[in-house]
Amino acid sequence: MEYYYIDGYAFETKEEYNLAMREQRNIVSIKGRMNSQSKESVLMIYRKLVSKELLVTPIGLEFLRELRYSLINDFHMEATELPMIHVTAHKREEKKSKEEYTANQLMKENNKLKDTLFKLRIFTFGLLIIIVGIFIMTATNPNSAYIDTENKIVNKYASWEEDLQQREKAVKDKEQALGIE
Repeated sequence: MEYYYIDGYAFETKEEYNLAMREQRNIVSIKGRMNSQSKESVLMIYRKLVSKELLVTPIGLEFLRELRYSLINDFHMEATELPMIHVTAHKREEKKSKEEYTANQLMKENNKLKDTLFKLRIFTFGLLIIIVGIFIMTATNPNSAYIDTENKIVNKYASWEEDLQQREKAVKDKEQALGIE
């Protein structure tokens, strides 16, 4: 197995090595801009780096430990006043377990989606049969409720019209009998 070395640390993968190199460049940049004689400057940088968990390799964690040591010993701060440095699990192991978890989860979700799709297809087919049945019943049944209601209304108005015509005729006959024009 080939190892990659930085500052006495051996990294197994190129990705870990590149991350450590990036952190080392960032640390050099931070040290160049930081006023190491100012308690406020060191404390602010320490708190930001710890809260954002930007440094995860041994090189970055060692830098955080140096800042913490400086705040406690040089600036006489209490260790309880400072946030703790979070150490994350080994990245390769996390990545492998996430891949396995993701593969298992994807298989389970895929099976659930297949079941849901099957149920939706059955439901859609059932609805389609119902809709087609309704159209067939409407087309073949001349005595549907709508047609019956329409016929009742037409018959009612027709009977009113006949009644009005009879009354009108009776009024005209009466007018002629009385000699009214």
